[in-house]
Amino acid sequence: MDKISYIKWEPKYSVGVEILDEQHRKLFDIVNDLIDEIEMGSKNLLPVIGDLVAYISVHFKQESIVMMESNYPGFMKHSREHRDFTEKVQAFLQKYEQGDAELGLKMIVFLKEWIFNHTTRLDIEYAHHLKDNADKLKTPQE
Repeated sequence: MDKISYIKWEPKYSVGVEILDEQHRKLFDIVNDLIDEIEMGSKNLLPVIGDLVAYISVHFKQESIVMMESNYPGFMKHSREHRDFTEKVQAFLQKYEQGDAELGLKMIVFLKEWIFNHTTRLDIEYAHHLKDNADKLKTPQE
């Protein structure tokens, strides 16, 4: 198996709200932890997948708060993407628990693609809105 490349955080992914940027970096770290586990041949990915499931819940709630505080017009669309992502990760988790041995690699491909696309597309859209509406936010910013 070829080495799986890590997903790398770059400053251009910043949404301008420090707590959200920190959480995005943490999501990248969790995906990279999953890559490490797969590369090491780990037979038990549940702890890392569990970390991911727990963390996305926290992160998506925080993003929702920030978007609502700023009256982000794309909130419903963004929330749907979060819900769809959460459902897909939960489905991966269920399949993994049922013994799908190939799931780790499939999950990495999905996670890398989704996080990259979501961060560089939808999150950047609301980043522009947040910058224009920073005075409405109670959440600490950069």
